Amino acid sequence: MTTKLPASRYFALTASTLRQRGGALWRSTPWAFAVFVLTLPIALLLPHLSLVYSPFFLLVVVNVLALTRLSVSWLRQTVAGGHADDADWRLGKPEWKVVALLALLIAIGMGLMYATARVPILLYFSLDANADSVFFVCLFLALAAIWAPVLYGVSTFAPSLARVAVSGQYDFWRTRQARRVHAWPMMSMLFLLAVFVVITGALLSTAVSDMSAAAIALGLAGILLCIGLVMMATTMSAVAYREQAAEVAGAGD
Repeated sequence: MTTKLPASRYFALTASTLRQRGGALWRSTPWAFAVFVLTLPIALLLPHLSLVYSPFFLLVVVNVLALTRLSVSWLRQTVAGGHADDADWRLGKPEWKVVALLALLIAIGMGLMYATARVPILLYFSLDANADSVFFVCLFLALAAIWAPVLYGVSTFAPSLARVAVSGQYDFWRTRQARRVHAWPMMSMLFLLAVFVVITGALLSTAVSDMSAAAIALGLAGILLCIGLVMMATTMSAVAYREQAAEVAGAGD
């Protein structure tokens, strides 16, 4: 039977990995990291400025490819204990599988944000003449019903991202069955990431339209937070798979 790691131990292992392996990411993929950071503002503006049918959408694609290169290198460095080969820009079969998985996660996230933006309006007109307290209670319940199942599902299958980067195989069900970590730490991290993605995108949109110094400064701070949360979520995925693989190997011995 799989032994679950306490959440405190999970966070401690993640923090330890970031301290010990943090420099390995920048050394192995400096160009991918630079491209990811430079194109991230365009990706965050995608839902706000309708960039899908503009040439700027190509930069969003480049951002996803850079994130893939970055994530694959980081996942391999973490799982292999820093002995993985340095990554280049060539995308093999595992990398394209990671691209597909990241694209699916991004699509799910954008769909959730699209639905979330419309829930308050629908509730407002559905609860006409009701007290504000009723509206906010219903809004909270509706958003929880939308977000909680999706965040839980993504969190339970998150180690598959590391698995496919290392082995080239998804094995969603086997990975989920053998996971050693609880879902809620990753759920919390993904929720924070989603919140800051929305807030940062809105701030950048305001900065572009109004050229507000405050919005620009807050937008830059939001970008830094988003980058940090992406790295944190990626590391948590790698640590979860690493601990799972270690227990499976120990059981085999």
